[in-house]
Order: sequence, then C-alpha cells, then structure tokens
Amino acid sequence: MSRLTLLGTVHRDPSGLGRLVRFLDEQRPDIITLELSLYGLRFRQIMKRKLRKRLLKGLTEIRTGYGLTLKELKVLLRSTGIGGVVAFIDLPFEYKGAKFYSQHHQLPLFLLDISSQSRKLLRNTNELFSPTNLEKIFYFESTPMIEIVEREYSLAARIIRDEEAFHWLKFFPFADGCKERDRIMAERLKLILGRYPRHTVLHISGWQHLLAKKGTLFNFLEDLRPGRVLLGHLSL
Repeated sequence: MSRLTLLGTVHRDPSGLGRLVRFLDEQRPDIITLELSLYGLRFRQIMKRKLRKRLLKGLTEIRTGYGLTLKELKVLLRSTGIGGVVAFIDLPFEYKGAKFYSQHHQLPLFLLDISSQSRKLLRNTNELFSPTNLEKIFYFESTPMIEIVEREYSLAARIIRDEEAFHWLKFFPFADGCKERDRIMAERLKLILGRYPRHTVLHISGWQHLLAKKGTLFNFLEDLRPGRVLLGHLSL
C-alpha cells in the first residue's frame, strides 16, 4: 500500500471545509501537502481587506442599479459568479482545513505550488474586481455555487473512474504551465517522501491533477502507485 494519497477537491466548495476536516479525522495522515504557493497565501493575507472594499463598492453599485433587496443580495453572494469572487478573496478551504488539522495534531504542512505561476495567475486581479466585470459576472453567472460544485464532483468521479469513456478529454491537454507546476510539485512530494520514510503523506489539490493523463501530477507520480480519493467520495 502506498504511503501517498492524492485527495482531489473542487475549489471554492461551500461545504469543503467541513468535508475536509472530517476526511482528515478519518484518514489521520502524518504529513499534509497542498496545491498552494507561498505567494498565493501571502497575496490573500495582505490584499484581503483591500479587495473586500473593492467588492463591496461594486456590489453597492450593482444593488443600487438593479434595485436588489438584501435577500436578493444574499442569494447573489452564494452564486457561482459573485460568490466565486468572494471565495477568491478568502483563503482556500483546503488551506484552512489543512492548517487547522496540522496545528491541532502538530503535523507538518507543506505548500508545494510555484510562486512564479501564482504571480501570473493573480496579476489580473484589478480587472476581475472592476465594476464592469463584476456586473458581467452578476448578469451571466447566477447559478448557486453549491449546485455547480456538486455537478463538478459528480463529473470528476465519473471521469476518474473511467477516463476512457470521456474521449473529449484528449482535446483538453494540460497547458505547459500546468505541466511544469505538476512536475515540480511531484518532485517536491518525492523529496518529502524520501525525507520521511516512515510517514504517510496526503496531498490536497484540484481533482484535475488526479487524472491519468500525460503531464498531470498523478502521471508524474504513477510509479509510486498513489491512492486517489475525491473529497466526499470513496476511493477511486
């Protein structure tokens, strides 16, 4: 049995924190690693207050312009659009759950993602929080976040169990940046496993990294025969 388990999540899952803590209590890993960079963590810690003010200003304009009630505004905050922006500002539930568990049990927690890639992904934040963009998000993405998340979990479970049935996957290869990220994270995981030869390691990441496709994290670690689990589901 492999000492390494890969746990796939759907990012911004509203129920993710509770699900993750319950999973950690059941599995009791010795070490936790995470698809998050130090830059991504620091960015949210430093910019959270500023970005919340910008979001509040944009939401005030939207509420006034569309004559929304407070009840309608609360529904909007749980949507995949504006709710997704709110989740973007906050620390990921994966980090919150992993940090809580690691501190409570005094376990190592390692952030394995690449800061240089995070800088590229986060450099368009000003555009994301512009009033024009927030209005577009409000208008076109009103589906409840939990509904989209559950759909994605169901799809992820089907794909990972039977990737051959989803022929269209071959038309969506990992971008070069994703391949490089996963290659480096795989190398870092192997270093951790070598440094702690008697410990079990749980790595938490988005479910797409668990696919058995060339260039994914699972592909780079396949020789170790890691376990694959989708959050809220049985082992895959």
